[in-house]
Amino acid sequence: MTKAIDRRGFIKGASISALGLAGASLLASCGTQASTTDKSLAYDQTIAWNGEYDVIVIGFGGAGAVAAKTAAEEGASVLLVEKAAKGDEGGNTRFCSQMFAYGNEDEEATKAYYRALGGDMPVAEDVLDAYAGGIAHLFDTYSESYGLDKAEFVNFPYPAEYPEFEGSDKITMATLHEGSADAYMWQVQYDAVAALSDKIDVWYESPAVQLVQDPQSKTIVGVEIDRKGETLTVKAKRGVVLTCGGFENNPAMVKDYLGMGKYAPLGTLNNTGDGIKMATAAGADLWHMHSVETMHILGGLSYITEEGMRGQMINYQAGFMGGSTILVGTDGYRYLREDELPRHGHMYHNGVWMTIRHPERSFLVYDQAKATEIAEAGQVPEAFLEQAVSATSITELAQAISTKEGVLEQTIADYNSFAEAGYDPAFQRSAESMQAFGGGPYYALEVMPDILNTQGGPRRNGNAEVLDVNGNPIPHLYAAGECGGVASNMYQGGGNMADNMIFGQIAGKNAATEKDALPAYSTAAVSSNTELTPGKESDL
Repeated sequence: MTKAIDRRGFIKGASISALGLAGASLLASCGTQASTTDKSLAYDQTIAWNGEYDVIVIGFGGAGAVAAKTAAEEGASVLLVEKAAKGDEGGNTRFCSQMFAYGNEDEEATKAYYRALGGDMPVAEDVLDAYAGGIAHLFDTYSESYGLDKAEFVNFPYPAEYPEFEGSDKITMATLHEGSADAYMWQVQYDAVAALSDKIDVWYESPAVQLVQDPQSKTIVGVEIDRKGETLTVKAKRGVVLTCGGFENNPAMVKDYLGMGKYAPLGTLNNTGDGIKMATAAGADLWHMHSVETMHILGGLSYITEEGMRGQMINYQAGFMGGSTILVGTDGYRYLREDELPRHGHMYHNGVWMTIRHPERSFLVYDQAKATEIAEAGQVPEAFLEQAVSATSITELAQAISTKEGVLEQTIADYNSFAEAGYDPAFQRSAESMQAFGGGPYYALEVMPDILNTQGGPRRNGNAEVLDVNGNPIPHLYAAGECGGVASNMYQGGGNMADNMIFGQIAGKNAATEKDALPAYSTAAVSSNTELTPGKESDL
């Protein structure tokens, strides 16, 4: 049984009795009506709340930190709930490069570029306006929001990920200081929340279970939260913001939406699709459920890691993109161009950059010369090198990794002929990257797909409002970050960090806005008289 708890802004557990509804503890999950025909009550007055805040933010990563800070600065009392334990929060923001996409103050060029990224899967124009328009001015936004000196920002001269698109000359990658992959941006966002502890309560080990929704107006009025094993129902007077990430750590959802079985997540292990489940239960539409980003080489591959552990991506310096090495699938055939630099896992195919669909099993196959080169480079951890299978002949190697009879031998013979001719008709691998296999022993190192993050989740509009299946906003429900990310097709690096900031601010501000009172909740009995009779009405 839930108990009232003594927190700032909380109401006492006897509040329902004060309304003359003793014993009518009602949760939205069961939809039970109060035992009264009094129509003067709004739905949120029929719930036995454990407490109330103006805004509840679900997920303490980058987007959640921004949304909570913004809502608090708008004058709202904020509850920020996080499923992870203290010290393990931060979502993917904590693990990423800390780089954000920047449009160098040119809104039109930035919009043109991001419109091109959508291709034949565009996002709505109001979403594009908010997202690309925000990216164009992110230096000012970060500086003004966090009191940072823009002179310390680093604007890297990397070309845009898709330099062939209009507007790409204005797109760069930037960090807030000299350094990357050091959790600096996350620390800035975390510190800002901590500085507002008088306005923001943070609950760790407190996953949101479900949204509390008025069944008549469809307004989200609160959240049911598992507070360290105790179920609490907390009212959100103005809004709820979903910032609880994607679904890369939910194997069932990854199989259903991405068609991937065995894989390794590279970031947080806490993104299990919770926001998607809560939003769909409230009637939300979904978008971008196919969209996934991986890391760069070989279509996004990691060394084999245990289930439930973070993956370790294969880096550029490991040596597997050139020389006497190929990547083969379960049967022993090559399936991609080994020397191509993918764009967050997207590889070129007949005019389109597509996410690679890896086979059930994949192997890096190489000869002794490459094995020596890899060992000397020292870029592959010894624990993973020890996983490689070796054999004195290609046939023995094929048998050891259970490829189809004769396939691996033919694959390597074909590759050798391509290397000698300087032309790869199968995948157009460059001549300078190919070297024919020499003497043995020969090696096969099993690898697996990695996932940096997913983009799919509840569909949103330019106001960060979550939309239902008819395209209408679900009142008082907002989303930001990877919980329904903007990237619909091709992805520009730094886009998710930009999303955290841009839509985190939009969601936080709009959630904090004072809302009209809920309409009266009707509990009167409804007549079920009907003239329809089973067996009498049929068009058969």
